[in-house]
Amino acid sequence: MSIGTDFLREYEQVQGRAGRGEGASALRDLASWREFVAACVAGYDDVLPEYFHDLRVRDAIECGLADHTLRGMAGFEDFFRAVHVVDARFREIATVRIRLADSKVFSWWYHLVPGKGGSEFARDLQSKFGVTIEIVEEGCPPAPSMWSEGDGCGVGR
Repeated sequence: MSIGTDFLREYEQVQGRAGRGEGASALRDLASWREFVAACVAGYDDVLPEYFHDLRVRDAIECGLADHTLRGMAGFEDFFRAVHVVDARFREIATVRIRLADSKVFSWWYHLVPGKGGSEFARDLQSKFGVTIEIVEEGCPPAPSMWSEGDGCGVGR
């Protein structure tokens, strides 16, 4: 992936105008989104409010993708493609749809949850949205990579 310095600098400016503090970074946001998706592959192991909080990095990325100035810069296409590779993986593993009160307010990634997770996450989903997911063993190691089929606990094999 070849993302130029000008793109990175402008991304930071776009994020600043959107209200994010200093230090916003396209590369850090992309890495955070990848890490979040990798955690979901293994089975999301936190509570529902934290899940929604973790999705905010994708909101920040979308802010950058929607910016007309960034769209015309060298590096945008590489960033766009890299984000969409991670998005595609998220759609593969986040197969359970949830109904939010106002579905038009939230982007597509808020309407999906992974099909497996820790017991607290599963309880939260059941009580708030009436959906059931597979509960993975507590303390399972994360998947070796976000592209892995197994998670080290015998799940997904």
